[in-house]
Amino acid sequence: MAKDARSMRKLAGWGTAAAISVMLVGAATGPGLGQSRPAETAKAAAKNSPRAMSPSMASLQGIASFAPVLDEVIPSVVTMLVTSETLVPMELAAPDVSGKPAAFPEPGRSLARSGGSGVVVDAAAGLVLTNHHVIADAKAIEVALADGRRYPGRVVGTDPGTDVAVVKVEATGLREIAMGDSDRARVGDVVLAIGNPYGLEGTATLGIISATMRSSIGHEAFEDFMQIDAAINPGNSGGALVNIRGELIGINTVGSAESGKAAGIGFAIPINMARTIMAQLVAHGEMRRGSTGLVVEDLSRARIEAMGMRITRGVEVTGVEAGSPGAAAGVPVGAIITEAGGRPIRSAAEWATRIATTPVGTRLPLRLESDGKAGTLELTIAAFTQASPPRILGPEAATLAGVAVADIPPGDPLYGAVRGAMVKDVPEKAAARTSIRPGDVITAVEGQSIRSLDELTRRVANTGMQFQVTIRRDGRPAWVRVSR
Repeated sequence: MAKDARSMRKLAGWGTAAAISVMLVGAATGPGLGQSRPAETAKAAAKNSPRAMSPSMASLQGIASFAPVLDEVIPSVVTMLVTSETLVPMELAAPDVSGKPAAFPEPGRSLARSGGSGVVVDAAAGLVLTNHHVIADAKAIEVALADGRRYPGRVVGTDPGTDVAVVKVEATGLREIAMGDSDRARVGDVVLAIGNPYGLEGTATLGIISATMRSSIGHEAFEDFMQIDAAINPGNSGGALVNIRGELIGINTVGSAESGKAAGIGFAIPINMARTIMAQLVAHGEMRRGSTGLVVEDLSRARIEAMGMRITRGVEVTGVEAGSPGAAAGVPVGAIITEAGGRPIRSAAEWATRIATTPVGTRLPLRLESDGKAGTLELTIAAFTQASPPRILGPEAATLAGVAVADIPPGDPLYGAVRGAMVKDVPEKAAARTSIRPGDVITAVEGQSIRSLDELTRRVANTGMQFQVTIRRDGRPAWVRVSR
């Protein structure tokens, strides 16, 4: 690309930047001080001699400013101004003396304005990559460019399960960002996060990649995040994560405040994964999930020790559906899958994400171990159906004020679309004192959002004997008061 050439020319010019050097000077202040024996001198010389630098370290030499990179990147980052209609929950009354549940009230409605970020990834087609949660439930979208121009945006497609969305804008003179390869990103690489936190347009923060292939953080249904320590704040979502060459390697999605983690912990969707999802959204308006027909579990420490295995990470195949791609490929029950598509598989959550984000029809090589022998197999990803959902064995249902609740299971129509914990069963005794019903999804406790059963139990542990939960029933919200 011409943009790549411009960036490299500017980078090349940094070689003449002033370098900072540190000189250590010793002074003798008494007898014997400042004098070294030959052996010590030799050791010191060897210790302090220059070492060969890695390519990534060498690329940073002489860089006095990241301004040339940001000059290229910032024009490609846009502000997403979203108007959405919010349903205002209404309180459900407790059942009457006969135990008959109260009628579900009609919720109120109000308009809300919110903001986020996006990245121009195809100037000719006017395509902007952003997060699903930035434009979810939007009644209207306005895209503000870095030069101040504003245009209406139209949702091309969105995938709640991975938090990826594509918006189209009819505008001229768009600046398309240069694409990078997130598979080449390594822990320790320097990165820049660009977005519009708190409406502060064109904000850039600096950090490194702290970890890759992060999953099970409880933010999305399918997770394969890059963890970064560059500051990510509300409004940064959907913005660009770039390397020192100004190439897009990730889409910022959640920061410390939003994730509930400590400061300095943020997450970005790898661009290779986002581009795969984007291609499906542009072609079909949705992500068509894949399936293998394999039922897997995390590889437990007890299992490793009992079998005397040499491997320590992977997933164990506990079931193979008849007629499925896994059965056709000959994957045996009891096999340990350690790689899929040339990338490590360390947990059932990673496996589910890998399969769910691999396009249908893809031939996926697997590396596995069975009966003490390592080998490879290849299967073809089939279309996901309700009859054969990917399965992750998770926590058992817990009890909340006599009501059985659990994580929304993979395969449920709400999985990946609604965040919360699902009500599985309401015993007769509990039904007499609460309006909660099986199938309700608990989305908040005392106004604090929850994404999973684990978060629900933690929130409830910090409440009093009575507390309020927000539920969704048939797509509508309501408040319910719960007593322990």
